[in-house]
Amino acid sequence: MDGERGGAGTPEPAAWSRRRSPWVLATMALLGVLTLLVLLWAGTGLSDRDWVRVIGGVVLALLLGSTVGFLAISGTRGSGAAPQPGSWPDGVEGVRFDYSTATYCWFSLLVAGCVLVLLGGGVAVGSVFGVLMIALAALLGWYLMVVLWRAPGGLLVSPSGIAHRGLTNFYSVPWHVVRGVEARDLGTSALVVKADPSPQSVLRRYTGWFDTGELRYLPFLVVRTYWLAADREVVRSVLAFYLAHPERRGELATQDAVRRIAEGRTRD
Repeated sequence: MDGERGGAGTPEPAAWSRRRSPWVLATMALLGVLTLLVLLWAGTGLSDRDWVRVIGGVVLALLLGSTVGFLAISGTRGSGAAPQPGSWPDGVEGVRFDYSTATYCWFSLLVAGCVLVLLGGGVAVGSVFGVLMIALAALLGWYLMVVLWRAPGGLLVSPSGIAHRGLTNFYSVPWHVVRGVEARDLGTSALVVKADPSPQSVLRRYTGWFDTGELRYLPFLVVRTYWLAADREVVRSVLAFYLAHPERRGELATQDAVRRIAEGRTRD
């Protein structure tokens, strides 16, 4: 039942083992070069005391550089951070796999860079188009504030079911409607909990339909694995283990589950 020990060295499912697209790598390289060139251009403004060029260059470099960072981290399988016993405000106790702080930082920098570029562009352009740019900047700024207010996101596995606290939403499904757990490639690697519709499922949207897209797969529960601090294969094996062993789910509210996961005993 307990099986072999798993971890970061465990072979991954085929859907997660594909090499990164050459186009993505080329884009990252191009944006990296552009970031350096923009910083050099901004640096020339120091000698001329051209503060518009300096500030504009730094903001543009922030946007380009954070895009490179976010693309780089979106291809990782997780740092192997250990799960912790935890709960969310509704009081449900379980094992919690938190989102990665590094991914939060890169994403926040990326959105903040977009906000600043749009604000600067809107002020410089003026007219109706400029007003639209400022309005979009305000919308993105509000979205970022909600993301930071909701942080940290994560996945909670409890005796009653599986809950995903996303960037701007919350979705949970009870165990009895879960039909399977799959590793999928949805543009990036994703963990898919195949669930049937249920009145016991809970869905909350905090930014309306303005979200990161996982909810379009409802009633399935989808987590983009680059958000998780824990190794994605470990998380998949935990979900698959407790789906296959309902008699063990009660331990999810205790330290026993944390020990089982740490010892790699969720791999059949």
